[in-house]
Amino acid sequence: MANDTLPAFIRWAATRLPPDTVIWVKRLLREEHPWQRRQRALRRLLRVPGETSRTLRFADGPVTVMERGYDAIQAVSHNVSQVADALRTAGIEYVRLPNLVPFDPLLVIREDELPATLDALTQLPESDGWSVRIEDASHRALPATASRRRPSAVFRIVVSRRIAGRSGHLMSTPRESVAIEPWARTREGEARADGSAHVAGTMRRRVSRRGPFVEYLTPQAWASAVGRDDRTLTWPRPHLYQVTEPIDVVYTWVNDDDPQWQSRKRRASGLIDEDEVNDTALNPSRYANRDELKYSLRSVEAYANWVNHIYIVTDRQVPDWLNTAHPRITMVDHREIFSDPRVLPVFNSHAIESQLHHIPGLGERYLYMNDDVFFMRPVSPELFFTSSGLSKFFPSRAPLDVDDASPRDLPVLSAAKNGREFMIQHHGRTVTNKFKHTPHPQLRSVLHDMEAEHPDLFRSVASSKFRAAGDVSIASSLYHHHAFARQRAVVGDIAYDYVDIASPRAALRLEWFSYRGRLDVVCLNDTDIAGADQEQVSSLLTGFLERRFSIASSFEL
Repeated sequence: MANDTLPAFIRWAATRLPPDTVIWVKRLLREEHPWQRRQRALRRLLRVPGETSRTLRFADGPVTVMERGYDAIQAVSHNVSQVADALRTAGIEYVRLPNLVPFDPLLVIREDELPATLDALTQLPESDGWSVRIEDASHRALPATASRRRPSAVFRIVVSRRIAGRSGHLMSTPRESVAIEPWARTREGEARADGSAHVAGTMRRRVSRRGPFVEYLTPQAWASAVGRDDRTLTWPRPHLYQVTEPIDVVYTWVNDDDPQWQSRKRRASGLIDEDEVNDTALNPSRYANRDELKYSLRSVEAYANWVNHIYIVTDRQVPDWLNTAHPRITMVDHREIFSDPRVLPVFNSHAIESQLHHIPGLGERYLYMNDDVFFMRPVSPELFFTSSGLSKFFPSRAPLDVDDASPRDLPVLSAAKNGREFMIQHHGRTVTNKFKHTPHPQLRSVLHDMEAEHPDLFRSVASSKFRAAGDVSIASSLYHHHAFARQRAVVGDIAYDYVDIASPRAALRLEWFSYRGRLDVVCLNDTDIAGADQEQVSSLLTGFLERRFSIASSFEL
């Protein structure tokens, strides 16, 4: 954020925000966030051609700076491997516990080997970005000297490798860190939680935390795990709650700067009755391309690289920066998926969404995403689907009003109201809320069945060239309600935020995201930006995205 914009935010904050938030904003004037200091230092460094990463020492610790290809899953694998090698070299036995997700790895050691473990971890090169934090049971940091004087106070050791892009902003998160817990050895006759006695020599967690998959290991289980090459305690089969089926991603994308696309849009706009559509349906900002897709794909590779395949649906367009030869990328033209290609071209996301389940080769489970949605930390498939085959959805707290749909409603509102009418007519139930702007989990079979049962609905929506009062948002709204009524979907929970990038608060909100690391996804959306403000809003958005996702993905040329 430019320094000259901060006083205006202070004045605004003093009258609008809670006192604790005002204090935070005032601190922003006096203090730099660590990524800002790193960015200033990075600008002074000469880049070495062909070098993909380097580690630099900053006041807040070492940071490895990467140019390309950050992947949290690969980072976990690398971090565990390096920590494990350090323990093996020191002759320390350890066991890696199983986990439902690929993140948050946990290693267990015997408590009498805690001093040797701390010594072994000093061999991890700080020049490679490593840092070690010792914590008590309340996750408060302990100094190394205190941990040696009172080893019983140590609940766990957190070993992290910090990765940043060229902007200086960290891409790594706490979820890629390796936790090491010292466990106690039980004595003869020591009671177990269920009332029976532990086998002598059983390794158990010193502080019980209900929720972990394993809280103690018998001598036999310990020896079995230690005897494996990877020293991992394994289940004979996947966990009941673990999603094992492949999950695809589907994007819709448009380049509004394309002259041929603009020509098609002008011709189509002359065929509509403007009294039947809301003013925002034709607003250029709805189609504005600021390369959001590039940064959204960076967020996918960084934090959700378990996805199987990515389909990008467009109208005869290809992003000039996209590596279309990438084995996990497929470009899909509208003509390939519309049941009746005669209705094309269309410039209505509701129409395009209604045909996505026709994509050739698309899997049963997929996430439908707009390019203005970004993953902000590592997420797992279980956030979006259940292992029993259900999709999840994320209702908004914003209620619908009780009036019927009309052209004066914003298109998203009128579409939601029409979906409400569908639920009343076909399921005998009413709905009252819209949905958060998140990735939308979908089951392809549910949509195929829905279209077979209601072909007129799908034909009507698909032929709607621009957003109109009669539209239904099938993929991002009605699907969730219909699937829930058919017992194919359940309510989920996601850490999410939304920013209208044209709002006066947008700059402050984006700056806050640079400090906050507790969101799964954000949506940076705009619906109605005046032409005079387009350049300013574009600069604000691209500045934030390049800072937050400055490591290029393998999906780029």
